[in-house]
Amino acid sequence: MDWNSFIYFPVLKTKDAELRAISAIDVSYRKNMLPTYEITKSRITKKNSIGDIVKRLEQIKNIQGKLPYILDVTTDSKQKNSQIESILSPVNGYESWRSWLELNCGEQIVPMIHVNFEQDEDLSEAKAFVASVTAKYKKMALRLPADLEDDEYEDIVTEIASELRDTRLYILLDEGCIRDRAKSSLLPITNNYQRAFNKISSLPSSIEWLEKIVCIAGSFPYQVSAEGIDEEGDFEIYEQSLFLSLRHNRPMLQFGDYASINVKQIEMRGGTFVPRIDFCTATRFYYYRKRRDVGSYIWCAKQVMKSSNYVSNGSWGDNEISSAAAGSPSGISPSFWISVRACNYMIRRVEELRV
Repeated sequence: MDWNSFIYFPVLKTKDAELRAISAIDVSYRKNMLPTYEITKSRITKKNSIGDIVKRLEQIKNIQGKLPYILDVTTDSKQKNSQIESILSPVNGYESWRSWLELNCGEQIVPMIHVNFEQDEDLSEAKAFVASVTAKYKKMALRLPADLEDDEYEDIVTEIASELRDTRLYILLDEGCIRDRAKSSLLPITNNYQRAFNKISSLPSSIEWLEKIVCIAGSFPYQVSAEGIDEEGDFEIYEQSLFLSLRHNRPMLQFGDYASINVKQIEMRGGTFVPRIDFCTATRFYYYRKRRDVGSYIWCAKQVMKSSNYVSNGSWGDNEISSAAAGSPSGISPSFWISVRACNYMIRRVEELRV
């Protein structure tokens, strides 16, 4: 495996929309992607009363095949279950997480190192976890906020790195959704990432254990309708602007985001949504929406096809837009069209990063 081929690092929850989106992307693009999967509970049924997370892992395995991926679990209280709560417990060196990985996962994964600052202040449990699994995994990942103090980065990263042996570490600097802050000014956010990158990359012996530092942020709005007039609008992709301002002379810095999914996902209820189709260019999103009736998605798709900003890549997502514009939408739910958007968005990001 050529680890240098990975140029895009999307963070995905294992909900149906995200899994449908990435599974539809051709392998010619996915060979340049190292996704982080945040495992969420599966659908609860009479036979699956806890929402067994192994079902989500099986979906990931089917999608990834032999391609590696970073494996994490969600901290979203709405998407957790008792299994995830156990995994996040630092007891006995994150024994539950270690055992779950051993039972269910092969060597191709990049496991996330969990750090519970409240219950593991001296990081002894996190270090014990790393020491116990580092012989198995070539790469591991550590996810941290981008706004910590210099001494916090030094303390945390140095402690973790001391147990890595021959394993190399991806550090994911994650600021979540930056949209509201970026509207005022992107500069303070850029400064946070820049300072964090400079500190981590300059730590002693970092060349021996540091694989890459990934800049992760999202800016897809919680309410798209607030970004334009009722039936159409457009808005900036702030995470793209952020990365462009950071990457100069930083070959160790990589790009990651939430694949056009808002960090705080809306739970749709029947009859409450307005049909909408979105598409992106390199730097902006465009959308069309129409109050609900039989032909809403058909109308939206026709507007997309007529837009001078829309360029088809012949992807699954593009084919679905074309099919809807011709009068035969395959799906009429928000989840389906989130998949279309995310599929096309991830392809566009790979294309931009290949340049």
